[in-house]
Amino acid sequence: MNETLTVAEVAVLVNFLPAYVMKLIRGGKLPAGANAVSRHSVARSDAEACRLEAPPRGRKAFEELARESQKAGLYAKYQRAGTAVSVARL
Repeated sequence: MNETLTVAEVAVLVNFLPAYVMKLIRGGKLPAGANAVSRHSVARSDAEACRLEAPPRGRKAFEELARESQKAGLYAKYQRAGTAVSVARL
């Protein structure tokens, strides 16, 4: 059975804001259908594929942010105290 979800349901499933889900739909990155009153519906299988693709992007952004923060010296006081956490260990 090919279950369809609303934009709000997709947002909850993939942990995105509904506005970002709409951006993905409008950009063609998330296939969706629309009815006569412009309500979008997304196949559950497409939403789950988007969910599975999302964590690597988030992890990469997190690691980059951590590296930049360390370069900027934001962790200097913790490093002096011997409590710094390396990005490689995360």
